[in-house]
Amino acid sequence: MKALKASWLLTCLWRGVPTKMSEKPAGNRMSPGSGFIWSSLVFCLLILSCTVAFAQGTTASITGVVKDASGAVVPGATIAVRSLDTNATRTAITDDSGRFNLPGLPVGRYELTAELQEDAPLLNTSTSEVGVRFDEKRITDLPSSGQFANGGGFRDVFGYALSAPGVSQLNSGNSIFANGTNFSSNGMRPRGNNFMIDGQDSNDPSVTGRQQVMNNPDMIKEFHLLTNQFLAEYGRAAGSVVNVVTKNGTNELHGSAFWFNNNNALNSLNNLDKQAGFTKAPFKIENQFGGTAGGPIRKDSTFYFGSLQRWTIRQIGSGNTISGIPTEAGKQLLQSLEGESPQVAALLKYLPAASTPVGKTIPVTVGNQTAQIPLGSLTNAVGSIFDNWQWSGRIDQNLGKHSLGGRFLFNDSLEDGSGQATPPGLTTQITSRQQALSLFLTSNLSSRILNEGRASWQRLGSTTNASDPSSEAIPSVEITELGLTGFNAGSSRTAIGLAVNLPQFRFNNTYQLQDTVSWIHGNHAVKFGIDIRKIDVKSFFIPTTRGLLRYSSFQNFVNDVAEAANLNAALPGGQTLVYYKWWDQYYFFQDTWKIGRTLTLNLGLRYERPGNAINSLVDLNQRVVQANGGNAEPTDGPRRAARQADRRRQARGARRLCAHERLSVPQPGAQHRQFIPVPGRHQPLEPGERIFGFADAPG
Repeated sequence: MKALKASWLLTCLWRGVPTKMSEKPAGNRMSPGSGFIWSSLVFCLLILSCTVAFAQGTTASITGVVKDASGAVVPGATIAVRSLDTNATRTAITDDSGRFNLPGLPVGRYELTAELQEDAPLLNTSTSEVGVRFDEKRITDLPSSGQFANGGGFRDVFGYALSAPGVSQLNSGNSIFANGTNFSSNGMRPRGNNFMIDGQDSNDPSVTGRQQVMNNPDMIKEFHLLTNQFLAEYGRAAGSVVNVVTKNGTNELHGSAFWFNNNNALNSLNNLDKQAGFTKAPFKIENQFGGTAGGPIRKDSTFYFGSLQRWTIRQIGSGNTISGIPTEAGKQLLQSLEGESPQVAALLKYLPAASTPVGKTIPVTVGNQTAQIPLGSLTNAVGSIFDNWQWSGRIDQNLGKHSLGGRFLFNDSLEDGSGQATPPGLTTQITSRQQALSLFLTSNLSSRILNEGRASWQRLGSTTNASDPSSEAIPSVEITELGLTGFNAGSSRTAIGLAVNLPQFRFNNTYQLQDTVSWIHGNHAVKFGIDIRKIDVKSFFIPTTRGLLRYSSFQNFVNDVAEAANLNAALPGGQTLVYYKWWDQYYFFQDTWKIGRTLTLNLGLRYERPGNAINSLVDLNQRVVQANGGNAEPTDGPRRAARQADRRRQARGARRLCAHERLSVPQPGAQHRQFIPVPGRHQPLEPGERIFGFADAPG
């Protein structure tokens, strides 16, 4: 990319094809401005100074000098002027001093362009790393991801990785396993990517992916993605390394402003909307607006940069269609047959009647009575909101041989009405807040030695609850024959009762200290450093605390005979709130040895010592054993013991733990700290025996 600065607003070129930028009569003074020129293979900044001189009578001339961004002259550039009145064109080539002269031009309006064709080297001989760098201009030109595309959200900064070779996004229908934009680098798992901001950790320690939300590319100075053959200073993950560099203030006041709008008039119907009966795109209003500003606090010494963004969405979304649930008449018939049983009463309360009959019935037998229950289909539309604030602030101080700075990032969001739409009443509310504080000191210890020290803290707080708390009153209930399926939260789930992985919350705190020394010695560029991290996680995420029940047929549901059941209740002495604490240590040494003009060796050694979060659970597990009288054998609770005193069982899905199964309980200092059943005696179920049903669920 080449930019032109002239006494005239100039033209953008792509491979030498001119585009109109400005029109001025020759012979008038020209106002300063800037534009850009694209060479075929590489980017280069040009600065062009022009002067208009008049000859006797009816002609004039244009002279100037072409320079690059550093102020060096650019010889061999092609300068072209085109008359906007007659379309006549004149060209000239800059000399060894970057100068050009176009004399004898008739007085009139002209368009001036400059172009320099350069070939990029076919082989990078300075490093073995494979990756891409996007500067500010490329970031502006690259397409941004759409609304929540691949998990990142509109204009997600980390979504620019999808523009790099070897990086692929998830296909439609694939599950999103990591925070933010999910992508695979060279076939590696989406959880195998390492995210950094200004060289500091920005990874979610629980589910991986990026932790800090950034949807304002205007605050980004550079996007750097490494996809293979990392140097020793990078580690932690095998997929890719993403480093985002934020902008800083300069001696010139600069900034930007933006506003993006998306609404239903700009969208079309999708298949779910058509099933819900919409004849045009459902209601939607999305606005994302904000800006950036930077400049000097004290010239040549202290600088600032800040950004602010507001993002709101109001929309109506359609849920999946359930095609085989009881109609209103069917619910009344079911009430008269078995309305007193807890499972049927829950179905009648939490599952609305089908809105459209489908002309089918399903037989149900209660005692000696058999009835045909009419069925129909149900589709629901639900309104949702999304409110988000993002802002950042940065201060840089020049201290001569030292430069000191600090940067703070903030994101706060609320999303309500998302997730499952059908049946109604099962949407979720998600609140989250991310914060990241960074301090950095760069010191030129000598002409060949540079030291970089960084300290950072980042925090994530996230809670996911039911929009309607009454949905937590029953376990997750699936009836396959009726089309009520799915146990995890998601828009495709159609079962009743809140999803088994909800509610949940977690709070992550990551503290990081880094120090890196760079030493230039002859043909060697030596670099070594240390990276220490402390991670604290407070989490509530224990699926099926309310229970999960899956019935293969409607008749089995009425009889309360589940084909699969799962209940994770806290053991005596245990707790559902879990604290994970650990330390990570990383050390590296590398030497970039430039043997010759076309040969460079990248040598390096890296040592990683990640912590083990399970160590923090030792005390908790000891309390569980102590509450059980020092006995590590599982018990099933007094209720089941009273019903089945001859053999005590604990139901966990398709697996049952018997009283004589030993558990491996962690001991302080033990090598293997696991709390899992050891294979023992398993007693088979008798035909028709129910070990767990709706009546056994909590509440």
